[in-house]
Amino acid sequence: MKDIKLLYLLILAVCLITSCETAQYQEFDNIQESPLLNFIVKKIGESSEYRSLQDASFNDGDTLYIKIPTTDEDPVDLSRLNAYASLAHNAVVTPNIQGEMDFTDVVKITVLDGDKVPYNYHIKVIPVLPKTVFKHIWFKNATDLGIVRTNISGMAVHNDHLFVADFNVWDAGDNTSGVRVYNKLSGSLEKIIPAPTTFTSQVCIDEAGHVLVNRYNIYGAGFMLYLYDTIDSEPELLLNYSEAMGCPVGLGRKISVIGNLKSGKAYVYATTESNDTFYYWEFNNGIPVNVIPTSMKYASAGGDWLFASIQRASLEDDSDHYLTFFQTDGSDPNREQGSRFDILTSGFDIQRLNYANHSYKILDFKVFNIQEDRFLAILEQGFLPWDAFSVKVFEITDHNTLEIQPGDQGYEDFLIFESDIYGGVNYNRWGDIDVDIVGDEAFIYATFPTNESATSGIWAYKMKYNKE
Repeated sequence: MKDIKLLYLLILAVCLITSCETAQYQEFDNIQESPLLNFIVKKIGESSEYRSLQDASFNDGDTLYIKIPTTDEDPVDLSRLNAYASLAHNAVVTPNIQGEMDFTDVVKITVLDGDKVPYNYHIKVIPVLPKTVFKHIWFKNATDLGIVRTNISGMAVHNDHLFVADFNVWDAGDNTSGVRVYNKLSGSLEKIIPAPTTFTSQVCIDEAGHVLVNRYNIYGAGFMLYLYDTIDSEPELLLNYSEAMGCPVGLGRKISVIGNLKSGKAYVYATTESNDTFYYWEFNNGIPVNVIPTSMKYASAGGDWLFASIQRASLEDDSDHYLTFFQTDGSDPNREQGSRFDILTSGFDIQRLNYANHSYKILDFKVFNIQEDRFLAILEQGFLPWDAFSVKVFEITDHNTLEIQPGDQGYEDFLIFESDIYGGVNYNRWGDIDVDIVGDEAFIYATFPTNESATSGIWAYKMKYNKE
């Protein structure tokens, strides 16, 4: 009898457990899920698909937003897009989604699930300009520009003007040697500013538009800095740092400036060959605090460089610095030496651009800002003097992206522009790149200093920035 009672209790328990489990599954089956899994549009004749920005857990009455790229030159035609709806099992959509559709206005669709329950959705397609758009303005060789000394030693761009160094280092004060001033958009020559002295090298523009020309310390010439208030002014000598005062040989191969050299605080930086030191002067209202520059040994280079460039990020005392240097023993069969680009933070941390991102030589660079974003433009060349030149632009707003390399996730958002390659022989390893910001546009100019007028010249580009 006890055995029969025990068997009865076991059967009752199994029935209760089974009953509870059945109730749980029935409750789960009653959860309603969207019969629309996703909505896709494509441009006519293209394979790229553009989907809803939301997760695929749509509710009845939702608006699905789909972004599709467009450009000013070739705007997307919203009236002719291929559309596709991804549906749950046994679901049906109306109107029938097949072939071309017009998304000029919001499109309403209704999807019936497997139980014929209707769900309504709205589809809005939004044309979106890419964050940056690049346009080639022109290339002009030395013959086109009338440049006599094809190994161009300096170049700058500001407002309407392009300034190109065409110096006969042995002469000064005439109209055949000096800074050629061009209209930056057309490339037409406007005037020549005579060189202020012999052995001149670079031309730079400060934030107020003053034109700066420096003397390069070769043959004991010393380092001098001249300023022109305008392109029609006479030169004013701001700085004379002689060899007798300790000026290093070759100082002035590259210079950079930040601030207004005639008003308030400003800095001028200079580099030379065959050492590992940068030099800079602080100016207050046009007067150097000291004629003897402050020197900054860059031990992270690991030895002397053959050439280098530096750019100060701001006028703040704790400013970051951007710099590049080039080292080689001349053979380097495995191409392990060459240029490096570093960001030296105010805390003396170093962030280095992955070597895989550039050619063997970075001839020059420029870091520039548009709104909250930061960009790096470089002029590069391969190992040999006759290897190709090219220009690259990276977005470096997040300094951590410097570590990534081709093939990594997000690389297309890091390297945003790469020019065609350009040939010519450049034994001097010279080259300049400069950027002029006008609103949301960056005008980028790069020199190709070669030994022939047919290949020597200047490239001009425009970068249009579209805030996302």
